[in-house]
Amino acid sequence: MKLNQKKIEKSKALIIDIRDNFGGTDDVYQPLLPYILTNPLRIMNVEFLSTNTLINGLRDYAMQNVHKDSLKAISQIEDGLKEYKDNLGKFILYDGKKVTIDTIALKSEAPKQIIILANKNVASAGENFLFSARQSKKVKILGTPSMGVLDYGSIREFKFGCENYTLYLPTYRSARLPQYPIDNIGIQPDVYLDDTVGDWLSFALNYINE
Repeated sequence: MKLNQKKIEKSKALIIDIRDNFGGTDDVYQPLLPYILTNPLRIMNVEFLSTNTLINGLRDYAMQNVHKDSLKAISQIEDGLKEYKDNLGKFILYDGKKVTIDTIALKSEAPKQIIILANKNVASAGENFLFSARQSKKVKILGTPSMGVLDYGSIREFKFGCENYTLYLPTYRSARLPQYPIDNIGIQPDVYLDDTVGDWLSFALNYINE
């Protein structure tokens, strides 16, 4: 992004190709948002099922950067886990609210039109990017429905005595559910590209210039 900042700012349109992006972390696409958004983001939060597995996992993660002798830091971590410990077996809404409004400072110089190419192999954080980007008035998604693995997440690994198999279970579900499921459906494109479209990039360029 830094190397191409001036090019992006001076371009009339931007094509973002995320085909075959199976996900990763939402932090990666944050630098793109000031260039592609036109309005604040409505972000649906998640709710965690409070279990000892979740609590221990959150504690271990938080303790990674804490000195074991720092009693104050350890106490703060335990205070942050109190709501989960007091509500075992219940769903706890993250941050206590279903929707967060994220007002991102937009770039004054930015492309006027954004095309995102996405296919059936776009998943997880890739789908989160689509979910956020499509709220912009200048974004069009071209391609096929995404994979559809966005309703549940933050998995934990469980070994159960069989070397050939590992069990992965999610620890949260989206507050969109059950009204707006994505799993096994995917995020739908604005323009569906069927199998007669061989060169998606050429199609996107023609779409911009028409």
